Amino acid sequence: MSIVPAAAQVLAVLRYLSRQAGPVPAAAISRDVGLPRSTTYHLLDTLAADGFVVHLPEERRYGLGLSAFELASGYERQAPFQRLARAPLASLVDRTGHNANLAVLHGREVIYVIEERAPGRPLLVSEVGVRLPAHLTASGRAVLALLPPAQVRAIFPTGRRSCSGTAPVPRR
Repeated sequence: MSIVPAAAQVLAVLRYLSRQAGPVPAAAISRDVGLPRSTTYHLLDTLAADGFVVHLPEERRYGLGLSAFELASGYERQAPFQRLARAPLASLVDRTGHNANLAVLHGREVIYVIEERAPGRPLLVSEVGVRLPAHLTASGRAVLALLPPAQVRAIFPTGRRSCSGTAPVPRR
């Protein structure tokens, strides 16, 4: 598969902005994404022209724009994981009487994509759309436990960490 560098850079900028708590300066984007400053400004100008990024000149910061919201909303409308997993997850909740969620491994993290609540049960700590380190969650550990050892080593080349994040967990 061939990679188009400009497309990869645009996606890196959008991914970076999506993980920030608020708008950020271009210098931070350039530094954290690893792009030359001039390239960063060219990409931000192009993204802003199409509404994927908004420039806040008074704050000298950039944030996600309305087109990024529309793109995410399109995913939510199509809901591919939800369409496939909603019925089996609801069936599991009905059979067990416990809450359940579906988390998907994405790199070293899990993203929660479905939550199904059982009547009268306490709320789950996680929420749909939350991204957490896989090795620090029960869902993530369950997914990691089913992966081949070579794949776990590829994801965590220096070894996984304990729940506290300090002591290494032995590799399989």
